Order: sequence, then structure tokens, then C-alpha cells
Amino acid sequence: MKVMVVEDESDIREILKNLLEEEGFQVFALDNGLNLMEEIQSNRPDLLLLDQILPGKTGVEAVREVRASQNFGRLPIIMVTGLSGEDDKVNALDLGADDYVTKPFYPKELAARIKALARRTDLAVVGDSKADVQMPSGPDTRIQHDNVFIDFSAHKVTVDGAEVALTLTEFKILGELLKQTGRVLTREKLRERALGNLNVTDRTIDVHMASLRKKLGAVGNQIETVRGVGYRFASRS
Repeated sequence: MKVMVVEDESDIREILKNLLEEEGFQVFALDNGLNLMEEIQSNRPDLLLLDQILPGKTGVEAVREVRASQNFGRLPIIMVTGLSGEDDKVNALDLGADDYVTKPFYPKELAARIKALARRTDLAVVGDSKADVQMPSGPDTRIQHDNVFIDFSAHKVTVDGAEVALTLTEFKILGELLKQTGRVLTREKLRERALGNLNVTDRTIDVHMASLRKKLGAVGNQIETVRGVGYRFASRS
């Protein structure tokens, strides 16, 4: 598994590189995000570790650039940053980051988050045979409800025949909702099934849900909030 680290502080960059290599990952390290897409195209990483404050380009700008890419728009992204404010975290997640780790961080916790994200995005994780989220097999690899179609094997969502570009986390959340249409899924259950039990708040789930609704357009209204409980995908009336 290839991990690209984008961090301008040399000591932290070296710590991250050594940590990941000890865990069995292949690591490519950059000190800025100016040529990020060219480096991604050249090295084709499986996961991106991205600082928020970088020379010439912020981490948020880098996330936006990656998500707009036709070939790498679903690349898993974890932001590792010293910005710990809720607004910073919400903004990064809203733009498409899959996880957000604040400095100083515990190396083993960061490694566990990388592995959890890799498992839920179906990447091969060195030395780890567990799976947080099992993808459907057989005929259940495709689900259609009303005018929404999701293909798990192709990792593709269409609405009225038009493909909708979702982040990996949004894709997982929508998949869980569609697999249990009409049933309420608690935020805790969504964290467990779609985010691999990562230590995130209810607010994080709500941010991902708001982004998902927006991307689905009119269909987004079928994702109903059950106050005090969670969310469900309802049939059209």
C-alpha cells in the first residue's frame, strides 16, 4: 500500500515516514502541495496524508483539487494538522477529507486510523486481515431504489442515469442507507458501518450527510433526519 505524505515540517515529515514504513507501507513524502496532482499522477498512491498549512497551497485547496480530479477524485485523504478548531475540521470534511487528525498525534492511533480507512475503502492493508465493513457479494453488489442506482463493485452511483461523484465516506453512508431503506440508522451505527468505528462526533456524521444530500440533488430530500435518533432513506411518496 502506497501512502503519500505532504508535510512541510521536516521533523514531522520524517516521523510520519518512519512510522508508516515501520507499519509496512511504501511512503512518498513531499514538503509542499504545489505540484500535488503531478506527484499523484506519477506515484499513484493508495492514500494521502495531508497537512492543512502548506507553502503555496493550503490543505483545503489541495483536497478540493484532488476531489475535482477525474482519475483520482476518490483517493482516500486524511488531514494531519495543527488546526484543531471545529470549523477547520468541519470545513475539511465537508470538502471531502475522509478523516482529520490533529497534532500532536499518537503514532499508533494514526496508524490505526490509516488502516481503518484502508479497510473501509477496500485497500490492501499490510499485516491486517480484518475488515470493518464487508461489501455485498453476489446480486447485492448492485442496489436500485426509485431512481437511485449504486454499484458497489464499480464504486459508482447514478441518479436518473447520471453519475454522481461522491467521496468514499459519502459512498459508504449512502450504501448503508440504501441497503436498509425505510429503516432508521443511528449515528453510532453509521460510524460503525461506514466510518470503521473511527473516533468522530455526531457533528462529523451530520456534515457528511449534508454534503451527500446536496450532491444527490432532489433525491437528497429522501434522506430523512429522525430527530434524536439518526437517518433513514425513505421511498418517494
